[in-house]
Amino acid sequence: MSSDAEPMRELASDSATLTASEERLALSAHEQETGAVRVRTITHTELRELPVLLHSTAVQMERVAVNKFVDAEFAPRKEGDTLIVPVFEYVPVTELRLMLREELRITTVVSTTSDVHVAEVQHQEVVVERRVGSAGDWIADPAIPSSGVGESASNPAV
Repeated sequence: MSSDAEPMRELASDSATLTASEERLALSAHEQETGAVRVRTITHTELRELPVLLHSTAVQMERVAVNKFVDAEFAPRKEGDTLIVPVFEYVPVTELRLMLREELRITTVVSTTSDVHVAEVQHQEVVVERRVGSAGDWIADPAIPSSGVGESASNPAV
């Protein structure tokens, strides 16, 4: 033990010079493009045949001569789909009497037909593409599905 204590005393008795050093780190940041993302939409237009039901209403008028004397005027009446409008006339006879001259028979006919209407239909497709580096090729991102419905080979994403 005495041999260990002697060097300690020698260090303590000698004056020693201690050199202090310090390192300083300077950080700086700059932007560097490592890739890019491009989002675009493609609008597809096509003609489609759309079945439609067409409703139409037509009015048929028929004049029916009655030429019959009546006691009093009466209001129009309905018989099924037909509206009957009486047309009266006062006719001089040896006495003045009311005559039903004619009836107008107005019939409403509703018809429905099937037809095909050709219309222009549009839908949009969203294409997300990524590029690695600043000069790389644009590659469609498979992780993000396209929103296009009914995609066809004739309209591929560019």
